[in-house]
Amino acid sequence: MKLFPVALLIGYLAHFVNAKSVELNADNVNDIISSAPDWKKLSEDLDSLADESNFHFGTIDCSTQGDLCDEHDVMGYPTVQLWENGEKVEQYKGANMYDPLTVYIKQRIASTSNAELEQEVVDEEEDEITPFQIEETEKENKEAKEDLINISVQQDEEEKDLVLPNPGGISVNLDEEKMKQIASNKVPWFIKFYAPWCPHCKSLAPTWIEMASQLRGQINVGEVNCDALPAVCGTYDIKGFPTLKMFGQNGEPVQYASDRSLISLMKFANAHAGPPVKELKANELDRYLSVTDIALIYLHETKENEAPELIQKVASQFTGAIPFYATKDQETFKKFNLAPSDLPVVLIVKDDTHYMYPNHNFEDSKLNRELLAQWVEKEQYPLVSKLAPGNQHSILQGNMPVVINVVNAKDTISQSKFRNIANAWSKSYKADQNKIIFAQMDRTMWKDYVRDKFKIQHDETAKIVVYDPPSYTYFAKDVNNEHFSIDRPEGLFLGLKNLQKLKGQSTLLAHQKIGVSISRSISWIFAHWFISFLGFGILASFVYRYMTFHSPKRLGDVLPSFRPVDTYSHKD
Repeated sequence: MKLFPVALLIGYLAHFVNAKSVELNADNVNDIISSAPDWKKLSEDLDSLADESNFHFGTIDCSTQGDLCDEHDVMGYPTVQLWENGEKVEQYKGANMYDPLTVYIKQRIASTSNAELEQEVVDEEEDEITPFQIEETEKENKEAKEDLINISVQQDEEEKDLVLPNPGGISVNLDEEKMKQIASNKVPWFIKFYAPWCPHCKSLAPTWIEMASQLRGQINVGEVNCDALPAVCGTYDIKGFPTLKMFGQNGEPVQYASDRSLISLMKFANAHAGPPVKELKANELDRYLSVTDIALIYLHETKENEAPELIQKVASQFTGAIPFYATKDQETFKKFNLAPSDLPVVLIVKDDTHYMYPNHNFEDSKLNRELLAQWVEKEQYPLVSKLAPGNQHSILQGNMPVVINVVNAKDTISQSKFRNIANAWSKSYKADQNKIIFAQMDRTMWKDYVRDKFKIQHDETAKIVVYDPPSYTYFAKDVNNEHFSIDRPEGLFLGLKNLQKLKGQSTLLAHQKIGVSISRSISWIFAHWFISFLGFGILASFVYRYMTFHSPKRLGDVLPSFRPVDTYSHKD
């Protein structure tokens, strides 16, 4: 008798799971997004198990199937359960990542196979079985288990090598031994040296925790208690609290010396987190892509471990906005259907698809840099961009209108609805329309910005505004004077098509408006220098004519006067 085990991942995976998987319905759950690429790859790579071992994959949507999830004790997301013959066998308790899940599945299949073998032996007790056959069967089972153990050990070793920076999105408490390891290698670590009694340290603590969360999968974050480890802090010349330093670069640690806002801290961390282009080994790319919405990949077959200077220079222009990776992994070439003749090539990966840069010439020249930078700038926005210090300038100070969803990070329902709105707009997008950027603002990170610019107070509800950077104007209401809402996308769509009819509000204060007017005037003068020079010349001639005619004495003998000289005569 064959068993029918189904591995169920409770969460949002419908559009990530292989089409051959058992789709039971899904919706967005933020906490499982990082595991989605691993689950997708797992279902694709192990799809053959459906025929070989009758093992299948499926998903359940707890936002629409809440009663079903409650019935089966689903307490968090994602949850992986193993079912056989319509009954739950157990709940998977390991890491929701590709390698641990693969080992678990293979172990379960192996144990099921052994059980089937034992059942067949029991059912066929009356058949004659020689001691030799029994010995051979036991030997084969033993060898299979040993192979499974070897695979598991090998995968565990690979797992250690493929661990992402800051996988948990937390600030790690560091001891003396760990600090020695950090100081001796080149892995970037942003470290806070603090004292528990320090009021400035207490004030920084929530921001530091949020920063560590935002840098998940990107940069390691840690902290050292100088009261508990005075010798460690003395080693790094800590004279005040808090002191923040970036380790892992060539030379001495770099000390942070700017304000302690979340945005400034993240800018510093991204700017000092190592080379602009990260060279990835085999099987590393999927892990890095699982924690980012967009990435640029340079694929090549050269012996050099560094990307061309052209790629590195362009990467420096987009620090913090788009991660740049380079790889010569053969499996990655196959993943993107690339032949050796196609290399080298640059791809941008976003929204479960990729876009290829049409030029294959990566020689460092001004023209090539400009062309590549322009292409990256054009393709740098996924369906929904997450606003961060690295991309805020290009989005909030660019030339395209931005639809902004100000939302709490845990409000996954609003995030899902907003993504659906962006998807619906993109499908109706026409070439003759202006491109619109859809962006998501984490209310915690941007609370001061949205309060000052958009008059949005800190609460729990999602808010949508449309911002037009060139005019420094934002719109909070549609053409019917109703507030934009994720539950009424039709009002938002109508507003986007008729921005000129909306009543907007300026994001500038009075003195900022004056400054912007002066700046624009100066820019216009330099852009139209000939007309400006001609205009100033005509104006100066009128002023000169007036001054010399009405006040010739003020000019003295320096400039000639146009005033007629009084003529007179006298008698001898």
